[in-house]
Amino acid sequence: MGIEDDDKPDGRRPWGDRPEDYLGVGSRTIMGVVFAALYIATFGPRTGWLPAVVSGILGGAVIWLLLKEIDARVKRRRRRNRR
Repeated sequence: MGIEDDDKPDGRRPWGDRPEDYLGVGSRTIMGVVFAALYIATFGPRTGWLPAVVSGILGGAVIWLLLKEIDARVKRRRRRNRR
C-alpha cells in the first residue's frame, strides 16, 4: 500500500525526484563558452584581441568551475537531507 519509491513501470521518475547533476558537464560547458564568446566580442575591440581572448577563456573556465561547485553543493545537501 502507498506510493512506491521505485521508478514507475512506464519509465518516469516519481514526482520530485531529480537527477543528481542539475546542469551536467554539457550545460556547464555551453555556459562557459557563451560567457567567453560574449566577453571576447565585447572587450576585443576595446582592449585588443589577445587580452580579450585570454580573459574570456579564463572567465569561461571560472564560470564552469562555479557551476560545478554549485552542483556539488546541491548533491551534498540532498544526501544530507536524505538521512
